[in-house]
Amino acid sequence: METRVQIPTVPPLEIRKGEERLTVIEDIRARKVYSGNKERNIVEVDIYTSSSFGRASVPFEEDISEIEEVVFPELIGLDATERKSLDELLIEITPFNKIRFALSLASAKAASSFYSLPLFRYLGGIYEGQMPLVYIGGKIFDIELNNLSINQKPKKIELDTISQIYQTTKEDKNCHIPAVDEGVCHLSLAFNIKYLEATEENIQIINELIRIKEYLGEEI
Repeated sequence: METRVQIPTVPPLEIRKGEERLTVIEDIRARKVYSGNKERNIVEVDIYTSSSFGRASVPFEEDISEIEEVVFPELIGLDATERKSLDELLIEITPFNKIRFALSLASAKAASSFYSLPLFRYLGGIYEGQMPLVYIGGKIFDIELNNLSINQKPKKIELDTISQIYQTTKEDKNCHIPAVDEGVCHLSLAFNIKYLEATEENIQIINELIRIKEYLGEEI
């Protein structure tokens, strides 16, 4: 099935003079939490607009205090629906691709929440591709964890802004992307990324794929 992607797929809101822009980023918060085995740090990023909220998480071992002081203030006042402008700014203001990913994803979640759309619908429109397969330890599984065979080993996509991930996968869909957040399941469907890279620790990410499949109400 053909996949067509527009970023964003929802037209910008028409703001009349004196009206409040309901999708403007008002606050950003971050915290470090431990993963299940406490062997690595996870950073959770929360983005608040006046009408919606988005959270994304990513493994990150560096200190986040400088990011909170330098990067976050640059994003306050931006519109969460203006994906291209926000992502371009993230490239300029932080060298940490994982932080760019978390902030880009959290803002997209806030925007999709405002429009009451699933994230994959907000990013990919009414078109969807094949349900992504799960890539674990070099082996491929479907969401029922049936082992499948593949002819060509997929290449890895590095985490970055949503716009950058889209550009990376535009020409080659035979890729796998780390499933560090349930939002990655939505990115994979929206951009027709073929494989989600999971580990035994985060295999529960499959539950999000099942929820998406149930939402669609049909076999994809």
